[in-house]
Amino acid sequence: MCDGSEEMAEERNKDDDNMTPEQRMAWLKERGVLVETAEDRQAQATRAALIPSEDNDGPKETVTFVKIPHDETQPLEELSATFPKSWFETRGDLLVDYLKPAFASKNVGKDVDLGLFHHQAQKHLASNDAPGTVSEAALAEVAKQANVETFPLVHATPSNKFVSINMYLDEVGMLKRLPLNKRAIAYAANAGFNPPPQFYGNIYLGRVKTSPKVRNMSFKLGEDTSHDAEWIKKATMDNLEHQTAMNQITGRNELQPSVDGQDGVAKSEDGYSWTQNDEEVEVVVPLSTDAVAKQIHVKFMPKSLKVTFRKESKLEIQLFDRVDSDGCTWTLEKTTGKRNLVITLEKASETSWPRITK
Repeated sequence: MCDGSEEMAEERNKDDDNMTPEQRMAWLKERGVLVETAEDRQAQATRAALIPSEDNDGPKETVTFVKIPHDETQPLEELSATFPKSWFETRGDLLVDYLKPAFASKNVGKDVDLGLFHHQAQKHLASNDAPGTVSEAALAEVAKQANVETFPLVHATPSNKFVSINMYLDEVGMLKRLPLNKRAIAYAANAGFNPPPQFYGNIYLGRVKTSPKVRNMSFKLGEDTSHDAEWIKKATMDNLEHQTAMNQITGRNELQPSVDGQDGVAKSEDGYSWTQNDEEVEVVVPLSTDAVAKQIHVKFMPKSLKVTFRKESKLEIQLFDRVDSDGCTWTLEKTTGKRNLVITLEKASETSWPRITK
């Protein structure tokens, strides 16, 4: 006869080989096992340091917020944070610093794709008057700071009494190749963003009042996370009110920028172009007008694509992310005056690529 711990160990061993570390952790917590990771200890130490000892004895106030895990098998979770009451009147949005440990990256070179980081930085700098080069050391320093980005799902306006609904996310989540958070994207779509931004990794939702002072307010699981919550019903009009006011101030009409290759707009590269959606990437390679199918050879690999035309290399690229090579296809499109090789790559995971090459 075995006790409960032996039975639990036997049950876990049956599925242990098929579990990811995250699934194993969740499995243990579901069964009442207290698990504390190095990241948990680091987060506790960091949050304790936020409140100096002289503030520990004063009155406190607690604010709630909601975690949206990127893993859709995990439920939304209501969390809470307690701060000295005086901070709510003097220190602005307290969740920005409080959530930094949740996004900390200890091994920058391993966790963060510095090549992609550099590409994105150069892309943004190219549109400004700033220098066009950024050192890898500078990018690594930015990445390891674990900055929290705030994205307003609902902007504070006079109509909503200057209360905003904010998303808190990892500033370099995409560069860490974190999974797409589809539930967070759905909230943005319901709030009137078209197209909705892409969010990566775990996301947190909170409420902030911005006038007369910036202070956190509670955001509740259930009444606030329901897709028919009052703030969602009013979100589109609140955001339109904010955008109209900003356009009047700036004289501009700004739109949410789309990701390269999306919305049917082809991204031109050297010798080919491409478009994408969450499931597929379509690559178009122009060929000579007398091209025939038997002269073309396309080799699909999980992380690369190679095209040979008339026994000469036409295209060879390392892909940004994995594809399902068994689901990839190609065809030769023949129209008056041109021939195009059209290649369809089936993504291994449904996510938007910031670029096509690694």
